[in-house]
Amino acid sequence: MFNSLSRIGTALTLAAILTACQGTDTAKVLNPNLKSGIDEKTQSAVVQGECPALALREGTAYFTKYAKGGDGDATKVVHQASISDTTRQCRLSGSDIVMTVQASGRVVAGPAGGPGAVELPLRVVVRSNETTLYSELQKTSVDLPSGDPTAQFLFTNNTVTFPASQAANVKVWVGFDPGPYDTP
Repeated sequence: MFNSLSRIGTALTLAAILTACQGTDTAKVLNPNLKSGIDEKTQSAVVQGECPALALREGTAYFTKYAKGGDGDATKVVHQASISDTTRQCRLSGSDIVMTVQASGRVVAGPAGGPGAVELPLRVVVRSNETTLYSELQKTSVDLPSGDPTAQFLFTNNTVTFPASQAANVKVWVGFDPGPYDTP
């Protein structure tokens, strides 16, 4: 009797293991409202691997604004800003990739600064080998509140566009760039 129960138990365990191998998509079972990897606007598949990595170039993660004539003088710092995190998202639009680039960080008022609006110059650059495919310098405004010498900022550029055929060969950078604004 014990042998037959042991065989039945073994058979049931084996059946359960084989049933588990049938390939049920556990993500759909656990979340039936989970969206597919299809862009609703373009009906094109969006694969994370097609979205190039985002990086900071050396020297562009920090920005210091000095009072007029005070370059390099720590007592003349109006404000300092630093980028602490970056992210990106890509979508296909025809034969192009449209990338949304975001950078977040903190602004701190210096000895020569105080509360009020601060403009931060941030640039996004896309290059393939030695060719610049996209470059845009934008100003992001941050408000330093009265009584608090620090504030956080979030920069977003959702118009970074380049040919999808170049996606495997491009490098994308975001960072502070004091200008001038008419340079690529």
